[in-house]
Amino acid sequence: METKIIAALLVAMALTMTACGTISPPAQTQAVTTTAVTTITAESIPDSAASLEAESTVDEEQIKTDTFIAEFFDSNISFTDVSPIVTEAMKGCSFENEIDNSNGVNKITLKGSNGGGMIDVLCVDLSQSNLDYDMEYILENFGDYYYGQTTAQMSGITEDDFSSVYRMTSSVVSKGKYQRSGSIQKTDGMASQFGYTETYAVLNENKLTVVSGAFLSSDMMERQSFSQLMAKFAENVKY
Repeated sequence: METKIIAALLVAMALTMTACGTISPPAQTQAVTTTAVTTITAESIPDSAASLEAESTVDEEQIKTDTFIAEFFDSNISFTDVSPIVTEAMKGCSFENEIDNSNGVNKITLKGSNGGGMIDVLCVDLSQSNLDYDMEYILENFGDYYYGQTTAQMSGITEDDFSSVYRMTSSVVSKGKYQRSGSIQKTDGMASQFGYTETYAVLNENKLTVVSGAFLSSDMMERQSFSQLMAKFAENVKY
């Protein structure tokens, strides 16, 4: 399916991110909210100039990222078929699953005994896109963007819940690889939740293939099974 304007791709991405709602952790006992009172002294007030400079740097980086994403969506791109990758990687999958391959994106919904998650698989042909960015820049920025979209679906999870994080970009003359992942372990004193999220992307011969998924469960072994499934997808993406 080919789409050459931003509206079509934005619809695809929106459907990708919302087709099955958010990934919710198992039900928890309602937590008690407490209010802390902090006494502010002269020493505790941050230097305003340093704070403004830090905020300015963050804003500039965000503007650069937003500009790239807008240009990416507005460029002359098209989707290519990823069903062979999905079929091969899902062989022997231990999770109940449902696959929606509409709008150029294969969205896989997974359900385990104690949790659930999702995986998005897509391939974008950039050969006609005329994006004025090098391979590494495209990989890092689109990879970070998609990773952020994926982790945002994990209901109730914050940065503090990640027990490990990993990010890597490698490239050669004609192709490059991006990988970013994080493991999650969260407890409220009554029950524990385990999660894993990963985005894997390869840019090869002007085709950007992306596999991005997240999973939450009260069973650590289900998290392990999900990370192994993501590894199978990576094995089936040519690099």
